[in-house]
Amino acid sequence: MNKITEKHIANIIKKHLGFTLLLAVAPVIFFLLIGFFEKTIYSIIPFILPISTLGAVAYFIKQVLTELLVDR
Repeated sequence: MNKITEKHIANIIKKHLGFTLLLAVAPVIFFLLIGFFEKTIYSIIPFILPISTLGAVAYFIKQVLTELLVDR
């Protein structure tokens, strides 16, 4: 049985953090680009932020835990 070290966990987190940030920010940037042409879309952004953040965190937790379990 292999022990999971802090260094191993840190490497897994670094591996998945970039795509997680992209998942959190991409919908917001998309709506900001649409808002450049249509000003009323800005009212949707407060609703999109928690949804995209929650989705990104769920993805991050799933990927980290899956990789920790697979490496065992």
